[in-house]
Amino acid sequence: MKLQNISILKPIFYTFITAISIQAQSIYAGAENICEPNLHLDDRDLNGCSNLPVLYPSNDSQTNTALLLSDLGLAEIEPMQIDQNLWDATFGYVPFDAANVSLATKNKIQNQRNELAVKDEIIFDERCYSFNSGNNAFIDQVKTHKLIPANEKLVLINERKKMNQCDNKIALISIDPNWSTTTRQYASYLNASILFYNANYSSSTKIFTVLTSVEDAWLKETAQYMLIRTTLNSAYATGVDQYGDVYLDNINQNLLKQFLGHITNYLNTYPNGRYVASARGFLRRGFWLSKRQDLLVNEIVWQIQNPKSKFYNLDMGQLPAEIDRRIFSSNSFELKNLKDPFFLTIYNLMNMRDYKTEHYQPITWSQLNAQKDFFKTQPELFNYLRAIHLFFIQNKPQDALNYLPKSNIKNTNYLQLSQTFLKGQILEKLGQNQTAEEYWTNLLAQARTLYQKGLFETALSKHLNIKQDYSAFIGKQAKISQPNLQKQFITQQANIDSLDKIKRWIRKF
Repeated sequence: MKLQNISILKPIFYTFITAISIQAQSIYAGAENICEPNLHLDDRDLNGCSNLPVLYPSNDSQTNTALLLSDLGLAEIEPMQIDQNLWDATFGYVPFDAANVSLATKNKIQNQRNELAVKDEIIFDERCYSFNSGNNAFIDQVKTHKLIPANEKLVLINERKKMNQCDNKIALISIDPNWSTTTRQYASYLNASILFYNANYSSSTKIFTVLTSVEDAWLKETAQYMLIRTTLNSAYATGVDQYGDVYLDNINQNLLKQFLGHITNYLNTYPNGRYVASARGFLRRGFWLSKRQDLLVNEIVWQIQNPKSKFYNLDMGQLPAEIDRRIFSSNSFELKNLKDPFFLTIYNLMNMRDYKTEHYQPITWSQLNAQKDFFKTQPELFNYLRAIHLFFIQNKPQDALNYLPKSNIKNTNYLQLSQTFLKGQILEKLGQNQTAEEYWTNLLAQARTLYQKGLFETALSKHLNIKQDYSAFIGKQAKISQPNLQKQFITQQANIDSLDKIKRWIRKF
């Protein structure tokens, strides 16, 4: 319920405002929220509940990663869902909860993975990713196959449809010796798939291995591809304990070697195969399990730089989490493996936070400047990182301005929006509050996206709260339209005089 429509519930609203006036203090009704945004936009440390659409140290690293991917033209970040009910509103467009970034991030350039390899939903077990899409691929192949009799097609299709759960309860198919050779081979493929989904990888591998020698082209190629997945899961299982934690030192190296060998075999045998993008994607899993972070980083950089390739396999909704978990949170992490602006930017922002831990040391000015050669292709990004360092680490806001564009910024990407936001933060840090208010007001008037509008509204609202400008928060012409900011003013910022003015405004309806 927006404030301009409050006349519908005028008696309730009037009572609520009266209660606030009588108490003359902030009131917040309802259950305590576990995750709340910081509407002051002044976080210095990591705050997953209060992320901004700008490259910023206090953001979750996955948010910064998604923003960089968007600027590279690879990702599109949809606006977050906001709380519309005035009295329950906690989140507006900005700040937002970092936990929602993954679902909001989509591929701007479609990857080349075959539908069999595309996961059907958010599933943590790799073997279950293709359970439903694999059903469609198999049925389509059987329907058009000329060597499978019509009655046997129905049998195969019905048997595949019975496979409706990815667990260990799927029964094997009884193969009729009277079926045609091709039908028996397709039935064997189903049994190998059932064993795979039942996590019986050794038996599944044996059948898929035999099927790589049959004449049927689809079976032969798909079986070769499935050997990649069976050996991957076999190797991965050797490093997982009873609680689901992965210990890379425990991974069976022979199985891992077989897994990587099957990828090479598939790509060499089917250089233009239907699963080449997916097979190439499994290389990243192999590099991670092998603790070869250098190769993992190089492969991701190659993928980012080659989105038109037949091998392009990145999912923008998953990549930030993959990078965070397998690179920056890995015990195998080494800074020397990062030689690209993309990875270095993520790393630098993580290491400009105000961590309150004993052993944490932020990146130094000399360490940052030593990376200059790696940013030859993106000098503006590097200057922005230097401005951030001066602002966050060295507390030199005036000096930070020297590394930001002098002319008006167009805000056509997230780096430019970051520069714009930092400039406003610097004005506030320097105590130029009137200039800062005018700055945010002008930017809000020019906002072209919901993220820009949300960011500038939130930044401006701080000044309007201080001025007790109640008219900026109510009515159809209100500058501040996000319900959570309106609620914050009424319940936490408005003084008695402002509340009385709001009551008089209500009486007009």
